[in-house]
Amino acid sequence: MVTKKLGKLIGIEITGLDTRIDLSENLKNEISDLLSEFSVVVIRNQNITNDQHIKFSEYFGNLELTKAGTDGSGSKLIILRNFDEEGNIVAPTDRQRLNNLANQEWHSDSSFKIIPSKLSILSAKKIPSKGGNTEFLSMRAVYNALPENLKLEIEDKVCWHDYSHGRSKIDANLVTREEKEALPPVKQKLVLNNKKYGKSLYLGAHCSSIDGMPKDESQNLLKKINLYTNNESFIYSHYWKPYDLIMWDNRAVLHRATPIQGKIEQRLMVRTTIAGETSTLNY
Repeated sequence: MVTKKLGKLIGIEITGLDTRIDLSENLKNEISDLLSEFSVVVIRNQNITNDQHIKFSEYFGNLELTKAGTDGSGSKLIILRNFDEEGNIVAPTDRQRLNNLANQEWHSDSSFKIIPSKLSILSAKKIPSKGGNTEFLSMRAVYNALPENLKLEIEDKVCWHDYSHGRSKIDANLVTREEKEALPPVKQKLVLNNKKYGKSLYLGAHCSSIDGMPKDESQNLLKKINLYTNNESFIYSHYWKPYDLIMWDNRAVLHRATPIQGKIEQRLMVRTTIAGETSTLNY
């Protein structure tokens, strides 16, 4: 296994690893350590089946089942695509396309769950010839960039995360009643602490407000924090190659898709999501 650093602050590439074979405990720990340190791990040339994807993912924890209303619902896989069963690109108003558009907002997978996810693992099956990158934002770097007085102000703050809030930025009717009932707003700690690598911010598109603050004060504080996310050196932008497999730490980075450029071509990605073990409120 050979590694190479990617972004300025986050991201590391692994070559010479076959995720189809059984992982030794030492190799699993080595990958986990790289993920803790660099937040994003890119493993090249992994032409794997869905079952192999699931098996590899389960070395790192229990998998979430995909929520109702999402392609792959009830299974251990999330199917992210922009075409229908016949292979036709769906219309811009189609629910699939609108959800893909929502994924272009900075977010952390499953932050809207009481116990949010720990990791995500995404496999590239079909990629467009231009555009469609995935970008990762180091929330550790964002936290470190905050002035000390702002760090003190937010240290014990708790935020509300709401799936409906995130999706309503794209379309007020995008979230179904079934989804709203299954995913009520939940509280998440704003500042998380990785004892070895330091503190990070837990925000993203689903973060609607700060608990216990008047709405205008809450929005102003969130805007003040988000000013520090506009730094390209905090971002690793991944240009996909066929069969790339990417792992990332949902509690240390936000991520977003970028638009396909030019003619809209088929894009198919498959994701597993490793469940968290504890609420962020326990961090």
